[in-house]
Amino acid sequence: MSDARELESAGAQTSGAQSSPARSSEGPHAAIRLHEFGLAQRRDDGDVVLFQNATFDLRERGFYLFVGTSGGGKSSLLRILAGLVEPREPAPVLRGTIELHGVSLAGEFPAALRRSTAAILQDEGLLDELSPRANVELALRAAARSRRLAPALLAQAGIEDPPARVAMLSGGMRKRVAVARAMAAAPRLLLCDEPTAGLDPESARAIATVLLETHEASNERTTIVITHDLAAFAGLFDGAIVLDGPSRSLRLEGSDYDPHDSSMSAAGLSLTVDGDSSDAPSSAALHGTKKLLLRLAAIGETIGLALRHLPPVELRETFRTVVRFVLDPALFVAICGAVLGGLATFFALRNNPVEGAFESALLIGTGKVATAVLVPLFAGFFFTARIVAGAAARIGTMKRTNQVAALTMMGVRPADYLLTPLVWGMTLAMVVVTGVGVIAAAGAAAFSSWLVSGFSPASWAAAWFSAVDAGDLLTVLAKAALSGFATALCCYHLAIGPKRSGGEVGEAVNTAIVVGMSLVLAVHAGLTFWAYA
Repeated sequence: MSDARELESAGAQTSGAQSSPARSSEGPHAAIRLHEFGLAQRRDDGDVVLFQNATFDLRERGFYLFVGTSGGGKSSLLRILAGLVEPREPAPVLRGTIELHGVSLAGEFPAALRRSTAAILQDEGLLDELSPRANVELALRAAARSRRLAPALLAQAGIEDPPARVAMLSGGMRKRVAVARAMAAAPRLLLCDEPTAGLDPESARAIATVLLETHEASNERTTIVITHDLAAFAGLFDGAIVLDGPSRSLRLEGSDYDPHDSSMSAAGLSLTVDGDSSDAPSSAALHGTKKLLLRLAAIGETIGLALRHLPPVELRETFRTVVRFVLDPALFVAICGAVLGGLATFFALRNNPVEGAFESALLIGTGKVATAVLVPLFAGFFFTARIVAGAAARIGTMKRTNQVAALTMMGVRPADYLLTPLVWGMTLAMVVVTGVGVIAAAGAAAFSSWLVSGFSPASWAAAWFSAVDAGDLLTVLAKAALSGFATALCCYHLAIGPKRSGGEVGEAVNTAIVVGMSLVLAVHAGLTFWAYA
């Protein structure tokens, strides 16, 4: 179906969607097929079974609710269907068969399903640095569709004139923008996690209606909505997937599902838990070992991603990151470099052990050490303190609020959008900012030498730079570039890991600063020893 026909179809069905009865979900194929399927989460004290022995087919083109016990595994199953399983943690245990459009989901998520599946997560995952329209345009670009469709998609979701910034959106408007962005890929399967959470009844019903309208805009789409708000979707759904935590069961109900009707508990198409459903618990030591191995493997994966994705794809984001990383710390590093260069020169001349003799020799030695060793080292420290904290906080927050997951769902690789700009930004900016620090230190040193001993600028420069050669400059360049590269990998690796709370984001920021400074120290110490030993 073309873009124009899809949007035209959505508009044609808007007026009567809310009052339409539940539609037939008859179709020749199953969108999702479960056969004796069970799901368990790996925990430190053993595997926790969420449900098991589920067997049913979810027909294509249906609009389904996913309801049941909080914390029972609904979001976990949604993430499996969306291909959003966290790679740095032990994977959930899958038993039996689960297929999406005839493709098994056992093992790694099939690349063939990525563009045909979209998810609207509970935090929406809107990219804060982009406008609402730009969020939709990014998804359209990733789906190889025209960005000019963005206004029509936003209008279809009920936003005719979006504000300039995501921060200006209300809760209901955020949901609508997320719907518009999810529609950019024209997915065959749309997964929604609590899309009406936090909304008043009128707004919740409006979002439910928007989801139904976008669902009906395609002849191939299957929609699954996790919700506790059955009133918002009353009369709009074709069936309900019901998760019963106490009995560890998963079943499929019809469009007349009523959680208050006790007869419904036996009406499902599948569900039986016989005997003891708990597995033999895996030992805490084994689970801890698996987590450690995954984290160690993730370090190698981060390095491999940085090298494989080194050529920038997101050129605008890369350029913006480089400029920001140069401008933000430049003044701070210049001031620190000036203080260091000025004080070092002042102290050397004022504490001359031979009372004013050999002052040119003192300047020669001070200039060599300051230019080739001290100022570049401290510039690296100051840069890391200023930039790494902000970058780690940004990426960690994006991870916690599902913005990274949203990038993945759109088909935008996080390594292209986040890691590559970070690597180029920190590598190039560290070099430029180190140069700024060296220049500022030299200027302050010239002033101190004039103030203490009356050196003219020419005589000072002749002494200060007399021992500094091209080899020194190349060594400084290498130290700055390698420090920036290593710090970028550290920052991304720590920030992109699992984040379930603001505390975990803060912990990643603190660790990134400490480890980043340690890497700067190690790189400068190693290359300085190698060059001058």
